[in-house]
Amino acid sequence: MQLYRFSPIKDEKQLREAVIYVAENTSELAKKIIGKSLPIKSLTIFSHYSGEFEDLAKIVKTIGNFFNENNGPRVTLKESISVGENTITHLRIRKPDPYRMQAGCSDFEVPNYDTFKNDYLSKHSNSLRLIERKDYEMIEFFDPDFDVLAYIVSK
Repeated sequence: MQLYRFSPIKDEKQLREAVIYVAENTSELAKKIIGKSLPIKSLTIFSHYSGEFEDLAKIVKTIGNFFNENNGPRVTLKESISVGENTITHLRIRKPDPYRMQAGCSDFEVPNYDTFKNDYLSKHSNSLRLIERKDYEMIEFFDPDFDVLAYIVSK
């Protein structure tokens, strides 16, 4: 029985398929929650097994240049990935996390975080959640009918 839609991802082709899936489905998630899609430049694929994480970390090193690390390597892609109206320029592979059963997540771009927060957070409290961290906060988009998540980060 396969628990996860894509895992284990074993090669670049499967990784690209997962990126396209996450971008398309997070766009649909935004449309369902707020009635419109939002631009995506950065996307994360969730690994679910340690061997898968190691393989994906090697793959992203061949298709991108190291950008930073946050629960896994994030790269600036050498060749962006176009998905609909979105151009994915950054890709991260998340370390396995037993609480992250989804395929992945996207970071939405908005012109002004505070305006978005004031306009949407309280109106859509069943599908938008505020997550506060020490140095920043973010708004999480979630729906049980979707196996993806999305975020808008304050900085």
